[in-house]
Amino acid sequence: MNIQQRNKDIYNQKRSFMCGTIEYINEQWVFFEAEEDEAFLLFEIAEDGLEIYLSDEWVPAVLLESGELYLHTLHTYEMNNGDAVRIRKKLPFAYMELLQELPEDAFLQFTKLLNSINISLYDNVYCHNTLYFLPANRRKEGVNFIVYDNGTFICSVQHYFERGKNQSDRFEYTLQTGKRLLFTKMEQRKAE
Repeated sequence: MNIQQRNKDIYNQKRSFMCGTIEYINEQWVFFEAEEDEAFLLFEIAEDGLEIYLSDEWVPAVLLESGELYLHTLHTYEMNNGDAVRIRKKLPFAYMELLQELPEDAFLQFTKLLNSINISLYDNVYCHNTLYFLPANRRKEGVNFIVYDNGTFICSVQHYFERGKNQSDRFEYTLQTGKRLLFTKMEQRKAE
């Protein structure tokens, strides 16, 4: 799986966007998130672009310094109070690094199991990526700790890993209900 396909799989997760409306207040565009009822300056959170709901579809756009939107259809749009917009949530750096580092099969199984209990990769509230702090040229082993909250369930994941001659990934999922799930992916590398 190449990095573009993996990013597509990550970005297509449920709850990957903050949805809300915009209002022009004190000469600035303000984004009001619908779910959390929070307000943000649009310029501060839309640096990587946004999507606006026009003609019954979400249209990708870039916010210009003039306060207009440059749409993917190659024209500009003057924003209006009450326009519906959505902004892609950002995943924490250490967590994104962990997702990118996982072998393809482990990534797919990890994500599939999370999604099967209605948890999105974007429900992440905490990640301690031990693997990120270990030296690159040595055998590595340890545990990563990841916590998710989808508003209904809290899920704690312990990711036991080994990198070296053998590569293994073992994931233990525990929901606040006491339900536990487990999967292991092992792979032996060929001698070079």
